[in-house]
Amino acid sequence: MSPHLADVLFAAAALDYLVATVLFVRYLLAKEPNEKEELFAARLVALGAFFHASHIVAASLVWRVCPVAGVHFPISVATMLMAVGYAAFRKRWKLEVLGAFVAPLALTAHLTLRFSGTGPLDPTPRFRSAMLPLHVTMNVLGIALFSLAFAAAALFLVQERLLKQKKTTGLFRRLPPLDALDRAEHRFLLAGFPLLTLGIVTGTVFVRHVDGVTLADVARTGFGYATWLLAAGVLFLRASAGWRGRRAAYGTIAGFGFALLVLALYTFRASPPKPEVLRAVTTSAERAPA
Repeated sequence: MSPHLADVLFAAAALDYLVATVLFVRYLLAKEPNEKEELFAARLVALGAFFHASHIVAASLVWRVCPVAGVHFPISVATMLMAVGYAAFRKRWKLEVLGAFVAPLALTAHLTLRFSGTGPLDPTPRFRSAMLPLHVTMNVLGIALFSLAFAAAALFLVQERLLKQKKTTGLFRRLPPLDALDRAEHRFLLAGFPLLTLGIVTGTVFVRHVDGVTLADVARTGFGYATWLLAAGVLFLRASAGWRGRRAAYGTIAGFGFALLVLALYTFRASPPKPEVLRAVTTSAERAPA
């Protein structure tokens, strides 16, 4: 497998996400929206997810890294799954415009992880554990669904504000109805919550076997629990107290904010790889069978 193929696939995914973002922005801001442009942008997100997944497979082979065995690489997997989830449900739930959040989120995560200086390197010995792949897999799937719940919640607030201001033309007509956004947010959150719970449980077990816990580890754990508590609170209050709409949206957005802090601490926790490490990776890639 050639390292250049991984680079080409990376660029193709980034370009798809970028063009989709531009098209969605144009669609939302245009005086006379073009429905075909929105549909094309949604399909570009799906195509970007395909190139993104292909890049993950190619990069895994080139760098000989399991996508869920490290710490940074799985974040790229989570954003790819978010785009896949959008592509799978957008038509059934009539949420094409949700891509206006999904495309820039996927693009930002895709580029940040590429240029954060950490790269898809093998985890350090400190983070090697049999529990780690399970912990990462659960969190990757959970965050992918949580991202879609956040996007639906954000659009709900935008749509509700337009309705209160009685701006029922233009952007209002391009967004899905409030009920559809509220239902989508609930469904994505409900599907992602068991996975986040398993991520919290496996993470708690995993941390017990890590020596030398740092302040960043403590902060990351605290933000992780805050994410889970907010998601649990939104679901519990929705079932028991009839929380709907704005309050559920605010809770979901706050929970996703804590999840972003966890991802930021994961992404930037490691120092840039040393030159000798990069040389070793490059040499390994060149020796890898095509």
